[in-house]
Amino acid sequence: MQPDAHDLFPESFEGLIGQVRTRLLPVLWSKWGVDVGSDICSEVEEHAWNHIAELMEMSNPMGYLYRVSQSKARRYSRWLKRNTFPGHLADVGFEDREIEESLRELASLTANQRVCVLLVHGFGWSYADVAELLDIKQTAVNNHVNRGLARLRLAVTNQNSPIVGFEPS
Repeated sequence: MQPDAHDLFPESFEGLIGQVRTRLLPVLWSKWGVDVGSDICSEVEEHAWNHIAELMEMSNPMGYLYRVSQSKARRYSRWLKRNTFPGHLADVGFEDREIEESLRELASLTANQRVCVLLVHGFGWSYADVAELLDIKQTAVNNHVNRGLARLRLAVTNQNSPIVGFEPS
């Protein structure tokens, strides 16, 4: 997912919100789960609306909005008001047990490992794109991906836990 220069500098509020939904929402889902991630994304969109003039002048509005999302997420993690990743698995009946096990294994990763693994291997982002959005070095993304995959491999080989689409090496 290599964005072109036009995608990085939206010319309208609609373009900015389009970027939020295509670039930021997968990050929030990966880190916080679908329920909480979607709620945080809505709050980020509201913040964007209230600060559109400043955002349109920034060189990296998505990086800024990612930082805003971290601030918005504090109330969910601090007070544990809502379940975060992987959500409320106990309430959901999966027909395919492998999906449930995959989510549990992904939940065992640190938030940074899960985000980096899912963005790189699940959503097809480049390491550079992940590093830019998360405002970390590309080597840090590489470390998170490698450590996350190592934990998943260990879980698969030691516990015979099926990870959908994941083969231990």
